Amino acid sequence: MTKRSIFAKLSGLSGNPNWSSVVIGVLFSNIQLNEVQLPIVIDQFYCDHTTCKNQTSAVAVEGVTYEKIKGTYTVKPVHFACSDNFPCVDVQLSGIELRPVKERYHMYDPFCWQTFGELNSPTLPPIDCLQIGKPARNRVQSDHDVC
Repeated sequence: MTKRSIFAKLSGLSGNPNWSSVVIGVLFSNIQLNEVQLPIVIDQFYCDHTTCKNQTSAVAVEGVTYEKIKGTYTVKPVHFACSDNFPCVDVQLSGIELRPVKERYHMYDPFCWQTFGELNSPTLPPIDCLQIGKPARNRVQSDHDVC
């Protein structure tokens, strides 16, 4: 894939508090990239409008696997932005080989927020921000819970 994006837009169910939205079991495999800004992304805060409010609820993400993803990037190799209330869990990475293009671009390190899973093989670059395992169940939910 050259200078294109694989983009999944997911809409949750609305108007029914008994339903929750979840993405489970997504596989990205055997992808060759060339000069892609952000090759590996999970963004629970994504907004396709010019004005969006930052919401604390998000679509739950579980069981997303990236394997054999190779190529070059222009900005940042990995961007995982998950919700404090609904962290991303069981994110699996293996066979990741992403190299920056020439130094004419400003490069950023991989970014992970509230993203939990496993590195099943060494990655290039190292994706040290992924939290290994699962999130704690007894998380602080607000400033009122802090002593």
